Amino acid sequence: MNKKAVCLGELLIDFVSTVSGVTLKDAPGFEKAPGGAPANVAVGLAKLGIDTHFIGKVGKDAFGEFLREVLERNGVNTRFLFSTEKAKTTLAFVSLTQEGERDFVFYRDPGADMLLDQREIGEECFQGEGVFHFGSITMTHEPAYSATMRAISLAKKYGYLLSFDPNLRPALWRDLEEARFRMRQALKSVDILKINEEEARFLAGTSDLERAIEFLSQNFSLALLALTRGKRGCLIVQGENRLEMEGFSVATVDTTGAGDGFVAGLLSSLYMFWEDLRERKEIPESAIAYAARRANAVGALTTTKKGAIPALPTSEEVEIFLKEHPL
Repeated sequence: MNKKAVCLGELLIDFVSTVSGVTLKDAPGFEKAPGGAPANVAVGLAKLGIDTHFIGKVGKDAFGEFLREVLERNGVNTRFLFSTEKAKTTLAFVSLTQEGERDFVFYRDPGADMLLDQREIGEECFQGEGVFHFGSITMTHEPAYSATMRAISLAKKYGYLLSFDPNLRPALWRDLEEARFRMRQALKSVDILKINEEEARFLAGTSDLERAIEFLSQNFSLALLALTRGKRGCLIVQGENRLEMEGFSVATVDTTGAGDGFVAGLLSSLYMFWEDLRERKEIPESAIAYAARRANAVGALTTTKKGAIPALPTSEEVEIFLKEHPL
């Protein structure tokens, strides 16, 4: 039986400022772009040749229809993408400030993604075997939190490799202590954790990055911890072993979705080792190095075009890029 990827989370519309270097207040106009971190990962995996399914919820509206079409057009199975009339599809307005930081406002009170219900997460979502990837945005409110936790337990039951990207968005949480608690609850089941430096410090409750990495490695039974560092590449921690992989220098247009591209690159590159990672078997260092370098390449390529989903590369584009950037 072929392995597959199942991604769960928010699927939304990013309205991206047509002009860079301004705050949302000063943005003159916005361009519609499909978004949502787990949805970006789903498209990234599909483009890299993985049989990918998406679990989420959109509104019964024009934006929801648009998002469903985008996923399907990019090869993602939408059998478990539900629609609701109880809320509109979630929207986010995004601009890139002069400092290179993203300025966000979410229209989600509630948004359709928050209404994913645990009764919609059936055993049939996890038939077969593979990897289950999720984020924390569906953990901010009920009923989506319970739906996420049910999906985690079903994925464990069916022997899936569990991948988690917390994707911390403080503005979406009522309480950051609750955010930390819920993310740590999920982490107890996780095999692969992808975080940036800010998220590592947040999850560990310390400003010291080294102590944060130690805390996460020692308190959770992770097969792999991948710490992304933007242009500086990544650090992969597997048990006592550490591997640093330099990033690629590219002409960056838009960093949206770079971390999601990294996740897709990492998971697809480790395809042959999903079972070994779940069973905590030692993976050859060469395989980890290959996965880290390819993940960096996917992340870098994603920054060379506007938007996340349109910018995510195919396997062929990644191979060409890696040949053009030999070690």
